[in-house]
Amino acid sequence: MKKLLTFIFLLHLSQSFAQNIPPLERIITIRINNVKLDNALKNISGAGNFSFSYNPNEIDINKRVTVSVQNQSVREVLTMIFGNTATFRNKGNYIILKKNDEEPKKDFFVMGYVSDGETGLKIEKASVYEPITLASAVTNQYGYYRLKIPVTLSNISIQVRKQNYHNEELTVKSKANTTLNVMLLPIKPIQVSAKKLEPIAIKTDTLPLKKIDSIVPLKIAPLVLAKKDSTVEVSTKLDYQDYWNETKDRLLTAQRHITDWLITTRQNIHLNNIGDTIYRPVQVSFLPFVGTNHYLSGNVINDYSLNVIAGYSLGVRKLEIGGFLNLVRGKVGGIQAAGFANLVGESVKGIQAGGFANVVGKSVYGVQGAGFGNLVFRSFSGVQGAGFANMVLHSTRNAVQGAGFGNIVLGNGSGVQAAGFGNVVGGNFDGVQASGFFNYVGENFKGMQVGVINIATRVNGGLQIGVLNFAEESNSIPIGLASFVKRGGYRRFELSTDEVNLANVTFKTGVKRFYNIFTAGYSFGEFNKPLFSFGYGLGTAWRLNRTFWLNFDIVSSRLQNDVYDWELNQLIRGSLGLEVHLTPRIALFVAPTINFHATQESEINLGQFSRFKFYEQEGRYFGERASLSSWIGYQAGIRICNLN
Repeated sequence: MKKLLTFIFLLHLSQSFAQNIPPLERIITIRINNVKLDNALKNISGAGNFSFSYNPNEIDINKRVTVSVQNQSVREVLTMIFGNTATFRNKGNYIILKKNDEEPKKDFFVMGYVSDGETGLKIEKASVYEPITLASAVTNQYGYYRLKIPVTLSNISIQVRKQNYHNEELTVKSKANTTLNVMLLPIKPIQVSAKKLEPIAIKTDTLPLKKIDSIVPLKIAPLVLAKKDSTVEVSTKLDYQDYWNETKDRLLTAQRHITDWLITTRQNIHLNNIGDTIYRPVQVSFLPFVGTNHYLSGNVINDYSLNVIAGYSLGVRKLEIGGFLNLVRGKVGGIQAAGFANLVGESVKGIQAGGFANVVGKSVYGVQGAGFGNLVFRSFSGVQGAGFANMVLHSTRNAVQGAGFGNIVLGNGSGVQAAGFGNVVGGNFDGVQASGFFNYVGENFKGMQVGVINIATRVNGGLQIGVLNFAEESNSIPIGLASFVKRGGYRRFELSTDEVNLANVTFKTGVKRFYNIFTAGYSFGEFNKPLFSFGYGLGTAWRLNRTFWLNFDIVSSRLQNDVYDWELNQLIRGSLGLEVHLTPRIALFVAPTINFHATQESEINLGQFSRFKFYEQEGRYFGERASLSSWIGYQAGIRICNLN
């Protein structure tokens, strides 16, 4: 009983499954010998478990039929019986038969099945196309295709393509509806035989013995073990180039998806199957899948391309204009312009203009202009202009980049960068960086940086001009309010006294040829002395030998009698000092000074040295009534140095 119930269940399941298959695609085995057509159709419908619908006045039911097939589709059987004299289509569990129209037509159909040449199984999602008209089809889940071909076309050849299968070409000789079945042979992978390694026998009793006096710990680099085909992989430290290559591959993969985001499933199947390149002088499209290139647009290179809204192609060689968007899988030459954006999978040589953005998967040689930004995944050479930002993920050469906000180059660069906010180059840079705020070079820099903050790892023949300049190493003169050079720079921290203030704290930073000075002084409430002072200056130094240095400094200081006193009281001091090193980092110094003092104060005592004034006069200075005096003074103190 259980076996009977199981049999009934499986029979019912198979019948239900068959009901889900369209009648034309159901597989039958049948033998008919010299039978009238109406009886033959009954036998076929019974074998396939469906019904026919037709007009007996249109179909010659008295026609004698002979056919013998095994495991073939109903469509193939009907094609053997009717040829081009009738058409048939599915409707529910019915097949509707109609007599073919005798009137001349402009088009005819090529149809059939694509099967595996070894297994005989039908192949789904194979590409079938005609290269002149670009008519194309994708086989359905039963391996069936249908192509519409104009009767005016001569020398018709049908191309059949499927990933991991050999290509096939069919010649169509008839201009009537034709059935062509195709068998594709799979591409077999190359078999590589691995030679078995024999173990090597070593006689341990013949090896020399050595006494171990001490145990030396062995430093072993950390290993990352990964199981792969029963082998062990050892990871090494990932250097910069490996990291970039890995990142670049991820970015290029992402960029491929960007160029393909508007295509249909059918176009994507063609891209995977068809490796052929088709050339057309002109194409016009409304959308990426609605145009003269039809569904093969991703395999077509055009000289001229016009896209009303958006277009998609393999390449453009001269001119492309898009009302909204241009999508190109390969290369672009000449001019490309779009109301919104241009997305190119490979390189561009020429001019690219996008109302919002331009994105290129490889290199650009020419001009890019965008309302918002330009993105180049590899190298760029030419002129780049963007309302917001330009980004090059590899390198630039002799390039001019201008952006309202910023320019970024992850690799090496040369040329000019100008931005409203900042410029960044991750590698070496030879050229000019100018920005409203920030400039950065990650490796060697040669040229000029102009901005509020300038940073470079190594300045080699370059000039930094800004408020704050930073460098790991520098052989040039940074110009700014403050400059910091880590290796080879000049830095001094000093405690000193002079005739104006009892104590001064001073910090000097930059390079020895040109450094910045920040200083503050305090007189501890001494009568008729300024309460405190603060100032800024510039200086240069000469190293005489390992012990002695000379310094020439000019400092302008504000003298304050109290916190709320902001009348004119300015001291400008020039000094020539001798620095004597007690150790490489500790030095004493002494310096004669010449002082120029402009003040509206009348009761400031600058010490006994003020008696040696060689100039004193009343007048108007800086628009205020004040007195100006000059005298010779001194400075002396101790310095903490960082010699490099």
